[in-house]
Amino acid sequence: MKVYAPATIANFGPGFDVFGMAIERPGDEIIAKESDDFSIEVIGYSVPADDNNVALVAAKALFKLAGVEGGVRIKLKKGIRPRSGLGSSGASSLGGAVVAARILGIEDDALIIKAALEGEKKASGSPHGDNVIPSYYGGFTIIESLDPLRVHGIDISIKVAMVLPEVEVPTSEARKVLPKKIPIRDAVRNIAMASSLVLALKEGDLETVGRLLDDHIALPYRKALMPWFERVREAALNAGAYGVTVSGSGPAMFAVGENPREIAKAMGEAFEELGIKSEYWVTKTGRGAKWF
Repeated sequence: MKVYAPATIANFGPGFDVFGMAIERPGDEIIAKESDDFSIEVIGYSVPADDNNVALVAAKALFKLAGVEGGVRIKLKKGIRPRSGLGSSGASSLGGAVVAARILGIEDDALIIKAALEGEKKASGSPHGDNVIPSYYGGFTIIESLDPLRVHGIDISIKVAMVLPEVEVPTSEARKVLPKKIPIRDAVRNIAMASSLVLALKEGDLETVGRLLDDHIALPYRKALMPWFERVREAALNAGAYGVTVSGSGPAMFAVGENPREIAKAMGEAFEELGIKSEYWVTKTGRGAKWF
């Protein structure tokens, strides 16, 4: 069988660890066969091809949760660059859990996601679901809770300008710089923006969505890992973006506006002026994981 797991934009502005959106491209493809044990082969971007691979970790986790002996042979076509801010580990983890679920005949979303989160935990040290869950369901998702699993989806379709520089910001490092406590005024500001963002998305008000792509919980502390952020953000706004911010924990950035191609190009050129190679493209809200 074959599973396609899309990349995602996690955090999505003020929605730290809660909001996420699947995007059309890039994505990971997992081809699997039932086996007596577990093994993995990797092509594409370089990731571990052993027991440390998160797709394998997630597949093993689902077998264990189901109390079933056996295994799966996985071929991972890694299409999402690791440490990119596009949910690379989340997509691979989800792909591993989904192929195991298809083999075992499991259709319980909560169980599949629980197994996928074991892969995410292996990669980043934290079982946060804002990459795994939109990659599974597609569209824009809001995580109310992971245990029990309560997820709300918004049926939207928006285009986003993306840029991915050739630098890395490991999620584990990006989480380490976060403080244990934040000022209450920052929490209140994020609650206000997150609530308003959901309404703007439902109403299709792209200009307001852009205005609300800010964050006072994680981004102020993570900017130290991304000294180029303000320069690229300024370039996007000058090119007509309504708003621009980091995808996940970075380094990828995304923006919304009426001319996403021009905005993406402007962000790419800003990186180039800083001596940093990058790739830029336009994508849109994507479907969830697909299996064939």
